[in-house]
Amino acid sequence: MNKNVKLLVLTALFAAVQCVLSLVSLPLPFSPVPFTLGLLAVFLTGSFLPPVNAFIAEIVYLLIGIVGIPVFAGFKSGVAVLAGPTGGFLIAYPFMALITALFIRFFSKKSKFLLPLAGMIISIAVCYVLGTAVFCIYAKTSVAEALPKVVLPFIPFDCVKAVIASALRLALNKRISAPKEK
Repeated sequence: MNKNVKLLVLTALFAAVQCVLSLVSLPLPFSPVPFTLGLLAVFLTGSFLPPVNAFIAEIVYLLIGIVGIPVFAGFKSGVAVLAGPTGGFLIAYPFMALITALFIRFFSKKSKFLLPLAGMIISIAVCYVLGTAVFCIYAKTSVAEALPKVVLPFIPFDCVKAVIASALRLALNKRISAPKEK
């Protein structure tokens, strides 16, 4: 298969994986932000695609949701979701995938597990910063009031998702490999 075609197919595939895993969600009684498998999909996207394609796959996911296809948590869609309490977290997805892919591209030869995992952890921090900022604007609340609702309860689960994605990357790396960028 042509290298460009394979990369295009993998980019579309990971956008689709993002659409599906983001729908696996659990509303939480104490938070307007649901528990989802969206971050797992972001980490997998960054793990298997080159940086630019990882970013593009997440942009495609956001565009699919913006045009009205219900791919956001709770089968929601539309621009209003990005302006709502979860919007900042969603907006962070392309940057998270990019950070993850960059760490894997530059550090996976030095460390097969820990440095790529560190990239995922850094991307979680980016997600929390953007997500908290948008939530604070939306809810007209302070960061101190927002953190216990939209960040602190999610830290252990998001770290577990990063570990799972790192392990899956190692296990599937030979089977799912995008063509290398020049």
